[in-house]
Formats: sequence, C-alpha cells, structure tokens
Amino acid sequence: MASTIDSQGIDSQSRAREIIAIVSFMAILSSTIVALRLFTRLKILKACGLDDWLIVTAQVFTLGTAVAIGMESRYGLGRHVWTIPKEETMPYLKTFYASILLYNFALAVVKVSILLQYRRIFTAPAMQKACVVGLVVIICWAITQIFLNAMICMPVASFWDPTIQGKCIPFLPIWYTYAVVNIITDFSIFILPLPALKSLELPKKQKIILFVIFGLGFFICAISLFRIRFLKVAAKSTDPTWDNVDAATWSLLELSLAIISASLPTLRALVIKIVPQL
Repeated sequence: MASTIDSQGIDSQSRAREIIAIVSFMAILSSTIVALRLFTRLKILKACGLDDWLIVTAQVFTLGTAVAIGMESRYGLGRHVWTIPKEETMPYLKTFYASILLYNFALAVVKVSILLQYRRIFTAPAMQKACVVGLVVIICWAITQIFLNAMICMPVASFWDPTIQGKCIPFLPIWYTYAVVNIITDFSIFILPLPALKSLELPKKQKIILFVIFGLGFFICAISLFRIRFLKVAAKSTDPTWDNVDAATWSLLELSLAIISASLPTLRALVIKIVPQL
C-alpha cells in the first residue's frame, strides 16, 4: 500500500510552475534591462550603434528560447517521462529542438555585440585587432555550432519523430564540446577589456565600479561551468523530461545574465544622470 502511495506521489510530481516562474522572471528582467539600455543610448547619449541593435536581436531570440522552454513544460518538461501521453512526445521534442537552436543563436549574437561594444569603447589599436580576431572566431564557431545542432540527426525530423529511421550524433560528446568552447570564448571575451580598464586615468571609485561591471562576466563563465553537470545528467538520463529541467533553466539564466552583463556598462550613464555623485 505504501509503495503504491509513493508511486502515485512520484507520478504526480511536476516542476512546470518552477520552470514558468524562472523563465518569466528572467525574460522580464532581461527585457527591462535591454529597454533601459536603448533608452540610455537613444535619449541620453544620443547615439545607438550596431552593438545595441544586436543586443536587441539577442533578446528577441532569448525570448524565443524562453517561449520554447515554456512550451516544453506544456508538453512534458518537469514531469516524469512515463507520465507523458505518447501524443505529447513529438511536440515536446520539437520544442526542445527549437530551444537548442534559439539558445545557440542568441548566445552567439550576445558575444558579437559585446566585442563590437569593446571596439566602440576602447580605441587602442591592439584592442581593435583583438576584437576583430574575436569576432572572426565567434562568427565562424557560431555558424559551425548552429549547423551541427540543426543537423544533429539525419533526416532532421528523426530528432522528434520516432517513426522515422535516422542517425544522430551522440549528444553528450557534442554538448561537452560546445560547452568547453563556449566557456573558453566567454572567458576570453570577459578578460579582454581588463588591461585597458586598468590603464584608464579615472578616479579610483569609478575604476572599481567599472571593474565590477565588466567583471560580472566571470559570473557567466561560472554558470557555464556549472551547467555542464546538468548537460551530462540530461544526456544520460532515462527520465529526460524530468532531468532536463536544470539544464534548460540554467541555459536561460546564462543567456539572460549575459545580456544583462553586456548592457550594464551602458546603464552607467543612466545611473550617473539619476545619481550624479557616482
């Protein structure tokens, strides 16, 4: 009798509300920060560059990722796989596939935006060249990654349709490769401006604020490292709809916080206008 009750309790478990809460909060927060960034650039600084419009593009794809993850929870994410009706399996896998592509595209656009922002802020020739090299690497890697993700199964429809016979690249090795390369590029991008910041002739207080703002990028690197653990769990799981929750939500957190981190240097002008003593 007790085992029956325990089984029923497990079957009724759902993390859907947790997923929706995290997704909604991060979508609203990152959208607000991007809106404030645009306001600052257009109304206060009277200048809006390609990096600003790319961050808007990244935010659109981040919202797309959030919607896809939300739809995954509608079709089974956050519930145990054996409780999901068969007719929901295909929609779940379709939204999962969409979330992977949207996530990778958004992340690449954020990185391109950050490097273009560096080119606008730091005019030293060495910094300009480093940014160009970084842009070439990021764009080439993004094209490769998105293509491999799109073609991870052949034919593509075999990813979500079990009735179609196809071949898929083993998920875990390729996800590990993506994660490691992304961590390396993240770290390289966020460490790039630190020498230039150190050489700026600014009051100590302002320098500290700038180092804190730019240093927040290393928190994104920490999230990327932390996320690897969940990728392994999700890839090897016999209960993927339950075990993929953490990988999905941490992926969205990574994206949203990357956009916020990329926007904070611009928001400094807004803060100074409101609180001039800073």
